[in-house]
Amino acid sequence: MNSQETRKTSKLRSRVAGTAVAAALLAGAGAGTAVLTAQSASAHDQSSSASSGHLADRIDRLENAEEIRQLKARYFRFVDEKKWDDLAALFTPDAKILTDGVPFKTSKEFAYTIRDLTGPAPSAHSGAMPEITITGPDTATGIWSMEDILNVPAGPNAIVEGHNGYGQYHETYKKVRGRWLIDSILLTRFWVEPLPSWTPPKTTGATNSR
Repeated sequence: MNSQETRKTSKLRSRVAGTAVAAALLAGAGAGTAVLTAQSASAHDQSSSASSGHLADRIDRLENAEEIRQLKARYFRFVDEKKWDDLAALFTPDAKILTDGVPFKTSKEFAYTIRDLTGPAPSAHSGAMPEITITGPDTATGIWSMEDILNVPAGPNAIVEGHNGYGQYHETYKKVRGRWLIDSILLTRFWVEPLPSWTPPKTTGATNSR
């Protein structure tokens, strides 16, 4: 083989070697891209899973807070509708109840004491600005601003005086068999204004209005 053929053979081998190196680099780049793509997909899946879990947790907390609001609304309504057994059923069996410095051993004692003190006197209770904190899967706390109005009919049988009061409830709640109940109550009044005795007007039946 002469020198000219030797140079051609050397150039050909160099080209072949260069092509092989380029192919190897491209193959390596492709494999690296595949690895990066797989890692990105995995990270995306993990991020989506975490986001879904966080959203589900937020929805669960909102639903629990709303159920507690409904629980407290029934508390006020049952007092005003004088549904004493229904009121007592809103508490856990060992609930701690302290209102105006007076402790009660059971929720029935609490409900029946209100019944005996107020009798048929009309009342209006309301709670506002609840601060509800979910503290665990089955526990929560709440703070409520409250107002109550008690109108005691005039007469010798009135046990308590009427009043318009303002105060605050500090409460804890517990979920029992899937249902939120009041586990403790601390009621403190900031201000109580006496109201004069009041006798509801006599009703003569329904009248048609024009």
